[in-house]
Amino acid sequence: MLCRDLLETMAICNGSLDGYFTIPLMFEMNAVSRFFMRVVGIPAMPAYLHIPKTGGTYIGQSESDGKRVIYPVKTLGHKYVIEPGFPQNNVIYLNRDHHRATTQVITLSKIQHYFVFATVRNLFDWLVSYAGHAGGWNKNYPASPGPDNPDYEAANKSFDYLVRSIADREDVWPSRKLIHSQIFSSGGRLVVDWLNRTHSLDGDLGRMADYKGLAFRRRPPQRVGVRGDYREFYTDDLIELVYQTWGQELHLLGFDFDGCSIDRATLKWQITDEQKHSVKYDWASNQLVTGKQGTTDEKGHG
Repeated sequence: MLCRDLLETMAICNGSLDGYFTIPLMFEMNAVSRFFMRVVGIPAMPAYLHIPKTGGTYIGQSESDGKRVIYPVKTLGHKYVIEPGFPQNNVIYLNRDHHRATTQVITLSKIQHYFVFATVRNLFDWLVSYAGHAGGWNKNYPASPGPDNPDYEAANKSFDYLVRSIADREDVWPSRKLIHSQIFSSGGRLVVDWLNRTHSLDGDLGRMADYKGLAFRRRPPQRVGVRGDYREFYTDDLIELVYQTWGQELHLLGFDFDGCSIDRATLKWQITDEQKHSVKYDWASNQLVTGKQGTTDEKGHG
């Protein structure tokens, strides 16, 4: 019974990746399979949680041959992790796309036996990239107004106007709440095991590949913009607004206006078990708890 279940739901990778089980999208591991994997010491399958505007197209190489830069890997897409007794909708689609808000979710129990990784981006850079995406600034990737793109008009009015609009709202993502909200579950748990950063993505992926015994290959850049240095879009007042609004998130990930200092980050690359127990985020109240550092307010002050 156990062998048949494993054969039906898993395929073994050979060669240098021997020992990993890849799970076809149409199947999920049942409890017996997960218990067997733990007993025999089979490493957890890597699973990529894609936060919008953080280099997911590059990892998946969807604009070239579709051969991912790191493998084996299961792709979770833009899903949001939900827990029983907590809201069941994907927060990045709330009030803008009801279908995806209800379907682009995955339960905590289904990801607990994956090695979940995600990529994060400096918010100062992220906001510029988002503005270009929403406003269709790159002629190769046109955009238009609609329910799934509520910021088209604001982005084309001015970058300053867009950022202030986002910072002033809570009901539509992106908002003044955490941009990288998907690294937490609906119950506030930290669900990732590893974080990469866009500015050092190849190096971070290589580090992760070495740590997990994965295959990694550099590939052509994807969806490259033409906007230049993100810092050119900011005035002093707008810089201060970003710090005031998303200071807790900048502090959590080690970002500031000029770049990233991984030494200052609460969350670095590998997420420890202690951090998974101590770092919490409540979406409704926008409160981040970082264990020994206590609760941070919106400005990132402890």
